[in-house]
Amino acid sequence: MMCEHSQAEAVRLGFKAMQFNLVVSTNEVAVRLWKKHGFSIVGALPGAFQHKVRGYVDAYVMFKPLAA
Repeated sequence: MMCEHSQAEAVRLGFKAMQFNLVVSTNEVAVRLWKKHGFSIVGALPGAFQHKVRGYVDAYVMFKPLAA
């Protein structure tokens, strides 16, 4: 619900796109959620996040153009 609300507010305020600069690659639930809401991975930051078990893992930059 928060994702849908933030997108609706962004459109209402005139934003043309949304971007999340750090989605941890191993957080499969979050990656799947953002993709479900129309976001795509536009970049990866190698080793940007220190995971407790896996050590340094990549983080994704996710982006979505917004309908006006």
